[in-house]
Amino acid sequence: MMDSYHLKHLRARLIDNYLTEQKRQRDEFDAKLEDLNQKIIEAEAAENQAWQDPDVLVRSSVGVPRKVYHRASDPCGRTKYDGGRQQGFSTMRESAAKQLEGGTLKRCSACWA
Repeated sequence: MMDSYHLKHLRARLIDNYLTEQKRQRDEFDAKLEDLNQKIIEAEAAENQAWQDPDVLVRSSVGVPRKVYHRASDPCGRTKYDGGRQQGFSTMRESAAKQLEGGTLKRCSACWA
């Protein structure tokens, strides 16, 4: 049988071990929460950028000089929509399309009507 001195030390050690494990779990939880918060911030930033700088379609086939670019999310009939793919068009951000052809490309009036 243990005397009261050993019981006190055993109890103190068990409590210390428990508290140490609780702190480790809390630190692990906080790290996961911080990682999740960072992912949310990055997703919100990407969504905001996509709204401010949407994907557009730019004709990539040879022919008449390009004058316009089209909305990728809801293109007009001029892109010859073909089962989910626009043949002869490249997808890029609007900011990049605006710089093509010496900065002369404009939004298609039918796509952004």
